[in-house]
Amino acid sequence: MPSIFADGFKDTPYWWEAAPPITGDDSLPTDSQTESNVIIIGSGFAGLSAAMELGRHGVDVTVIDAGIIGIGASSRAAGFISGRAGVSKQINLEKMVGERHATAILEEADEAYQHFQRIIAREDIDCDFNGNGRFVGAYTPQSYEAIAKKTEEYNRDGQNRFFMVNRQEQDTYVKSDYFHGGMVTRDAGSLNPAKYHAGLVKTCRRYGVKLIGNTRATKINKTHAGFTVTTNRGNLKADQVLLATGGYTDRVSPWHQKRIIPMSSTIIATEPIGKSRVDAMLPLGCAVIDTRRVIRFARPSPDGTRLLFGGRARFTPIDARKSVRILHSYMREMFPGMADVSITHSWAGFMAFTFDFLPKIGRHDDVHYAMACNGGAGVVMMSWLGFQAARNIMQSTNQPSAFEGLPFKTMPFYSGMPWFVPIIGTWYRFRDWYDLRRSV
Repeated sequence: MPSIFADGFKDTPYWWEAAPPITGDDSLPTDSQTESNVIIIGSGFAGLSAAMELGRHGVDVTVIDAGIIGIGASSRAAGFISGRAGVSKQINLEKMVGERHATAILEEADEAYQHFQRIIAREDIDCDFNGNGRFVGAYTPQSYEAIAKKTEEYNRDGQNRFFMVNRQEQDTYVKSDYFHGGMVTRDAGSLNPAKYHAGLVKTCRRYGVKLIGNTRATKINKTHAGFTVTTNRGNLKADQVLLATGGYTDRVSPWHQKRIIPMSSTIIATEPIGKSRVDAMLPLGCAVIDTRRVIRFARPSPDGTRLLFGGRARFTPIDARKSVRILHSYMREMFPGMADVSITHSWAGFMAFTFDFLPKIGRHDDVHYAMACNGGAGVVMMSWLGFQAARNIMQSTNQPSAFEGLPFKTMPFYSGMPWFVPIIGTWYRFRDWYDLRRSV
């Protein structure tokens, strides 16, 4: 049997072939006191979007990151983009926050999607964006009914941008017996997240933003004049600080660390198999996500010649080759014809989840924060929250974001080390298995 590992197999993101992360241009002299109007900790979509907005309005901004600029989840993402389809997937939003606030959140999520498109047009960011839509496939007949209720929720704005297709109609979007129909939205798409990130880096530089990589923030101190951020390479002073660390939030802010659940997600890229073969699985080139509790997803590569497939190989990081074996078996379940296809790339990154599955923006102890896309919505949502955080810093908004003021919950004895995730994940896998057995 042929190996599932292609010659030259890499454990780095496929996206980096087109846009590898940068180290950063700006040095931080040891033992220096460098001053900025704003220091942003974290160089992902949220941090760079905030820096871009601040920089274009003349604010002096310094972005620091513990690693290479953009090496975390942003340049490792699946590259899915959407508006309201990207929030409240796991929850009953109206029950949680009330009808009026739920409507405001969904409307703002739509605005975030439009904002993203305006940004790439305004800044001329080449990121292989397409608006081919999304298919959310029902894993069981029972989950079809559940996703139909979610469709009704999304369509309450009266625009009817979401609709259901049954198992006989789903071939227009995905040719696989794995699904039992599903929800379709055209108000979604995909891109190359590393190229989008590289475009944000280029734009930030144009607006005079300083990008400093390999500089870990270890402490944030409030002073009478603003803030001092202690790093492993010296100190930085600023009037204001924005924390945009997502799933990589650490002890620089224990309060935030106790409220973020980092969760590993893994993606594999197949060898080139040709556009006709990819089109045979995904005729419209749209992204596909299933309704499992432990999700699986697929999308074409930007050039349409490969399949990218991902999900939770495990809930904590594991060896790339072990991930490939797990995800390759999942891919064969969804697309049995892919059994003979080898894998060229496998990579993982940490997403940031919250205990209520809602994104967060606000201030704590005068430190601004923007974090937690809760999976599958990071490109648009984190870009938007970064933009909103920048407006808060500049005090240039007349109306707070619908994502502000939401409780930022934790649980007793949680310190930021998600010991319970594998336990819950195992339970979710069992529930998925049980649901499938019950539906047979």
